Amino acid sequence: MNLLFAEDDELLAQLFQLQAETAGYQVVWAENGDVAVQQALSYQFDLILMDIQMPILDGVSAMQMLRQLGYDRPIIAMSAEEVTAAGFDASLKKPLQWPEVQQRLTKFKASPSLELELPQELKEAYLAHAKQLLQQLVILTRQQNWIDFMAIVHQLKGSAASFDLVALSQLADQLQNEWKTIPAGQRTERATYFLEQCKACKLK
Repeated sequence: MNLLFAEDDELLAQLFQLQAETAGYQVVWAENGDVAVQQALSYQFDLILMDIQMPILDGVSAMQMLRQLGYDRPIIAMSAEEVTAAGFDASLKKPLQWPEVQQRLTKFKASPSLELELPQELKEAYLAHAKQLLQQLVILTRQQNWIDFMAIVHQLKGSAASFDLVALSQLADQLQNEWKTIPAGQRTERATYFLEQCKACKLK
């Protein structure tokens, strides 16, 4: 079974590719919705996994474009939020957990369920990536650039738990849920507290 994995987080894509190929799938990565549409129209894929938030062209727009062009193969949405757009055949909650992914995929074609240990090299690469993101959050907090700040928080929420950083993912989820209710004058204080909590996660 050939899969197209549309996801702008390269490390998350590497992890998925490793898991899926170990289970016997063939995987091609598309780094944004525009690339996903172009590759999907080659019709070499049996199923598409489409992240909702991507640069250039988001997942919903990419799906809608494909459907308008007559693409009728399965498209599974991936998001940390609830997916309500019509046109997807199923959805997966991020952070992705391989047993749940496997269960969804077996709906379209049965394959063996395999346990896979997270490779240390990939985990270390994500740890380094997460540390860089947290450093960016410090800078964005000083600048009070809350749009980019929350975009990174959303990214951490959707990927950290896939690399065994469950606490970091939960902290990001909590902040995202609270953010719209936090008065503008208190956002710097709340962001600083979030970063202090992240330090307590001890990324190592």
